[in-house]
Amino acid sequence: MKRLADKVAVITGASRGIGRAIAESYAREGARVVVNYTSNAAAAEAVVETIKNLGGQAQAVQADIVDVAAQRKLFEEAERIFGGLDIVVANAHPGLGHGVITQLSDEDIDQQLAVLKSYVIALQEAGRRVRDGGVIITVSSAATRVALPDVGLYASVKLAIEQLSRALSRELAPRGVRVLSLAPGLTRTDRMIGTNIDAIKNAVQPKPSTPFDPPAEADVIADAAVFLASNEARWVNTSTLHVNGGAAYAQ
Repeated sequence: MKRLADKVAVITGASRGIGRAIAESYAREGARVVVNYTSNAAAAEAVVETIKNLGGQAQAVQADIVDVAAQRKLFEEAERIFGGLDIVVANAHPGLGHGVITQLSDEDIDQQLAVLKSYVIALQEAGRRVRDGGVIITVSSAATRVALPDVGLYASVKLAIEQLSRALSRELAPRGVRVLSLAPGLTRTDRMIGTNIDAIKNAVQPKPSTPFDPPAEADVIADAAVFLASNEARWVNTSTLHVNGGAAYAQ
């Protein structure tokens, strides 16, 4: 029996990286998947094609998650496509808010605050629409547990998302809906192109080096997302699962 059989999942930012890996992994476990994307329709359709080749069902839906009206429409459309929602993964996080705190521009700050608002909207929509017994997962980051000057704003937004998730879990508990956060460590995705990976590793990875030093592959994070959405995690709620090889704590 597939672990997510007969479930309907919507995943924001699912055309690439961790979102894509989660979408494909959910499909392998039997879920029907709504693949959200912002602008790269070809990439989203490639995910849908992969899922169909696996024997699953999926449909791509365009929506920029920082556009409040567009995101609300995404959830409405996702619910309409497959007749309901059981799992929501709020993964999309445009931009990283790079820069030390004292040098952030007003534009940087406003952009990340807009992302935070988008997560509030996602949690609102998910909380209203997910069927009883469903699961809502917000994607956080290991950056919330270390002091990295260049991503302080980004990490702060992620930490706020974790708190919002904990609060929502208490609100939705009477309906048996679980709300959790998944916090990946350094993960190999196309977003890493042009990033100084060695500098990031030196800041967050344990010393001396361990087998966990290389960046994780996206499928490792997706495996954790499958676990959280499955019945195997039925007694896991109001918490954050860290998937970083211990790097964020081995300082």
